[in-house]
Amino acid sequence: MKKTILLSSAAALAMTALVSAPGFARQADTEADQGSARDIITVTARRREETILDAPVSVTAFGEEDILSLGLQTVDDVARFTPGLSFSAAFGRTSERPVIRGQANVLAGVQFGVESGTAYFVDGVYYPGSIQNLDPNDLARVEVIRGPQSALYGRNTYAGAINFITRGATDTLEGNLRGRYGSYGEHEIAGGVSGPLGPNAGFRLSVRDYNYDGEWTNQVTGQTVGSQSTTSISGLLDFNPSSNIDIRLRAQYSESRDGTLPLFLQPAASNNCSPGHRSLASWPRSGSTNNNQYFCGVIQPAPVALNTGPAQAGQPVPIPGVPADALHPFLPFQLYSTGDGTAFDGVANDTLLLSAIMNWDLGGSGYVLTVSGGYRDEERRFGSDSDHSAVNFVLQPVGMADTGAFFANTTRNLVEDYSIEVRLASPVTDRFRWMAGLYYYDQTNNGRTITFSNPQGNPASRLTTTNQAVFALLEYDLTDALTVTLEGRYAEEEKTTVDGLSAVTQFSRADTFNNFTPRLTVNWNVDSDTTLFAVYSRGVKPGGQNGQIGETVGRPIYDQETSDNFEIGLKRFLFGGSGYFAGSVYYIDASDVQLTTAVAAPTGAVNSVATNQGSAEIWGVELEYRQRVNDMLTIGATYAWTRPEFTEGCDEDQWQLTSGGGLLAPGSSAPGTGTSFFGQTGNCSIAGNRIPLTSEHQLSLNAELRAPLGSAGMLEWFLRGDYTYESSKYVQVHNLAETGDASILGAQLGIESGNWTLLAYGRNILDEDSIVMATRWLQTPYISTGFSPNIAPAGAATGAPRAFFGTLRRGASYGIEARYRF
Repeated sequence: MKKTILLSSAAALAMTALVSAPGFARQADTEADQGSARDIITVTARRREETILDAPVSVTAFGEEDILSLGLQTVDDVARFTPGLSFSAAFGRTSERPVIRGQANVLAGVQFGVESGTAYFVDGVYYPGSIQNLDPNDLARVEVIRGPQSALYGRNTYAGAINFITRGATDTLEGNLRGRYGSYGEHEIAGGVSGPLGPNAGFRLSVRDYNYDGEWTNQVTGQTVGSQSTTSISGLLDFNPSSNIDIRLRAQYSESRDGTLPLFLQPAASNNCSPGHRSLASWPRSGSTNNNQYFCGVIQPAPVALNTGPAQAGQPVPIPGVPADALHPFLPFQLYSTGDGTAFDGVANDTLLLSAIMNWDLGGSGYVLTVSGGYRDEERRFGSDSDHSAVNFVLQPVGMADTGAFFANTTRNLVEDYSIEVRLASPVTDRFRWMAGLYYYDQTNNGRTITFSNPQGNPASRLTTTNQAVFALLEYDLTDALTVTLEGRYAEEEKTTVDGLSAVTQFSRADTFNNFTPRLTVNWNVDSDTTLFAVYSRGVKPGGQNGQIGETVGRPIYDQETSDNFEIGLKRFLFGGSGYFAGSVYYIDASDVQLTTAVAAPTGAVNSVATNQGSAEIWGVELEYRQRVNDMLTIGATYAWTRPEFTEGCDEDQWQLTSGGGLLAPGSSAPGTGTSFFGQTGNCSIAGNRIPLTSEHQLSLNAELRAPLGSAGMLEWFLRGDYTYESSKYVQVHNLAETGDASILGAQLGIESGNWTLLAYGRNILDEDSIVMATRWLQTPYISTGFSPNIAPAGAATGAPRAFFGTLRRGASYGIEARYRF
């Protein structure tokens, strides 16, 4: 297929979303074969093609060879080798909470439209769903862009963006096949073929089948949990209807089926700090004298014990003070059931993704019109035992057909969204350059509640989001070495939530959020090997509604979170281009920080709302180094130090923990007023505490040793090793409970020729077992004073005692892998 001048000019001039156009994809493949490919990798972090050295932005990029050699399969793998990016898959492959530079949200991806502030893109097109079922074998590159990208990338890029660039068509017929088999029945078969369709068109087709059996046993049912499976297919068409127009069409369909999630409960009986009345001691039927309200320290992994199927003999284990045949003290209601407590278990996700991108060099003038759009249709089912304990707590009339556990969280979401963007850019050769564009996005999320009587789900909620924006860029070369760039985007976003669709009383509300997000960059090319840049940018995280539960407690909405970001960065090639160093120092001033506030909910499935709790500041340093030492040895290292601290804020639970279980007076500001017990003086302030879900230290090291095998020179052997460290994360704003440090070691040993590779691998060789994430929760069934008397004095908190549930980490695994290319 003809390689046109347009492909390079469109990417460089129009800040195009065609980040993997046919010509560019072939160019990237060629570079990947060169000795210094990882040092001069091309990125599109600023919507245009430029080397990683020239791009005045903090970006970590992984090419095809990096994806293979580092064994990148998920976003979690990407995060391990990206300074400043932390990832927590707390609820399996249905909700994701990527955190860049400490800007976290506990409820992101869990509750009504609460978003993480880090957005995904596929070929530059916004992708608002779970990305963990994306085929890694179909990727040409992954770019993690740190810092607000609102001006060019759009909504929800408050902290940064992760762009997945897919592989494109090729001039000649090419193909690849990959197979691997490992511990716990993990196996994968994937392949792709690409080639020309005449002189002006090309195609690519990719397929993948992945399966993992899980490695944990549910003590209640005796079944293995944690399984995952995905089958996907994608097709791509690149064509040039004329010498001035390039078009890419891409379609992808995937089906994922995951079993019961590996979640465990740490009960309130383990609480060891913050004595007060919101504790088991205030619920006499528990038989406990433990008056601690919270847990301080590292939460340790524990066995999975979930009522997600028929219970084995001797299960469930009754909790203290509540025998298995207990009845409600005032109503003829049974409390326990030994049957299946959840109408659906695990995750099922069917996703159709369509995208189209066009670049048109108007009359060959260098003025480039870019039109890009995407469409996603997703059906997602999720099911979990939401009290996370062995107890199937049903609270239903005696003799009534089993309707499921009272705390079962079984949902079905039908999500449909689309976006379109139009941009016009001036010629790249001009000293003064500009770009202007329009953007529109629309999403509808229909939520249903799955029950045993209705597997398709009863209508529960409908969330609609529309976002429309206008944006522009101005860039001027003050000298041949000094450039100033000003970007800006004005956006209006409307969110409408209808909650309780099957209830007598519904919640219905529409709110509009407006914002302007500027970005100023000064870029100095000190010499051909050195770039120094300074950036100011403003970030905005979308606001939204809390639904019915928020309305009942007087908090129906939460506002946008905003930040002012300041950064200085340095990039430099070393040792004649064989080494690459990048470093950044940044400061972030955040306002109206979105965090979690616990409330008394009518059911146990949701018991928190999002609120804007004060302000925070974040200091950080990010370092990255890669070097090809010689023909045999390549090394790499990254490090990030992140210090996110609240500068002000008043949290209701903080008052309870510091006041002996007292109640904060409504409308209080720090340090707060309210009731106090146990001789304590309450203080609701969280100033000085760290933002949760963030590691202060992140480190990665990797190396590859490669040499000829035998005298004929037909084969090579290689040894690869990688080590990553992530320091412990606090799970809430109180900075008491945490996840523990994580040290993960991986290795590969193999041989390869020109077109095939055979290797053995090990992952998490040290068998690191620190938990992935934990969330504070409730200890059931102590949730109602009508069921179980509470003896806390007047003016004290009478909420359910606090427990924690956590997500288990995969253990050590080993396997073999084979690849073939033609």
